[in-house]
Amino acid sequence: MTLWLIMALWFFALPLAVGSWMLLMGRRNSRLRRPPVVDRSGQPLASIPFTYSDGETVDLIVTGEGPAILLVPGADGMKETFRYQIPALSQSHRVLCADLRERIGADMTFERLSTDLEELLSAHGVRRVTLLGQSLGGAVAMRFAARHPERVDALVVANSLARVSYGHVGLNAVLLVPVAMATIRYLPTAVSRLIARLWSRLNVWVFDSSPGSDRVIQYVLWSGPRTVHPGTSGGRVDLLKREDLRPELAGIRAPTLVLKGPLDRYTPVAWSVEIAELIPGATYLEIAGTGHCSHISMPELFNQTLLDWLSRIDRPQVEEDDE
Repeated sequence: MTLWLIMALWFFALPLAVGSWMLLMGRRNSRLRRPPVVDRSGQPLASIPFTYSDGETVDLIVTGEGPAILLVPGADGMKETFRYQIPALSQSHRVLCADLRERIGADMTFERLSTDLEELLSAHGVRRVTLLGQSLGGAVAMRFAARHPERVDALVVANSLARVSYGHVGLNAVLLVPVAMATIRYLPTAVSRLIARLWSRLNVWVFDSSPGSDRVIQYVLWSGPRTVHPGTSGGRVDLLKREDLRPELAGIRAPTLVLKGPLDRYTPVAWSVEIAELIPGATYLEIAGTGHCSHISMPELFNQTLLDWLSRIDRPQVEEDDE
């Protein structure tokens, strides 16, 4: 009788308890509010709603003056991923940064994300732009640059990918990624923070062992994956799963910078090297000691590398329409 009771608890009570806990943590995550992006004086930057032609509305930040630069987030899709880039770049550029769309319809294709960029730029009178895409955002930026070469002054892709592949998954740290995701999303914050330090030492998922590793931990706890339903970020990735952008990279004509965190195992170094080799004249540079979130863990080095490169390339100066 005791054995049957133990088995009943194991097969019924335990899954129920785990499911209830995950539901509780999911509700906690849905109530989180991301810290605002602030300017160089520490004042929050206002965001405005922007509605695409199909009715999807996203939040957008527009700040600064000068040549336009559009920042495209990764799969988690929040503009706050660029909290360290927006104030720095706005000193010399007109910066536009919007969340990625949340609604991914069954009939939607990856091309829609590129169309979103075109609609946003056109609505704000931007004829030519520098694109900076992080991770999945880099893939969106590459598609846009290939489809609209006349509108792109320069292209920067950071820790990005041209296709979704699982060939690098083996008996290595990549196998720990689902575990790392779960410990962030479904454990109490204090416990998540403690375990995240282990993931940082092991360079698992978006974490790295750089001196700025605590910035990434803070990001995932309060701005990143916790604040986005996994089905939303997964839906964005699924759009790219149907594509292989590599054949169209040779058609990109804009000066291109491929930035890479050499400790990144989530999107391997080889993927960025391949992108740099396929885009004519592309420059490949590493942000030493960083991983997948170079722009967060070592933002000063990331920003300076980016700005130094932008200052060296030749870009046509085109007067923009008034917003």
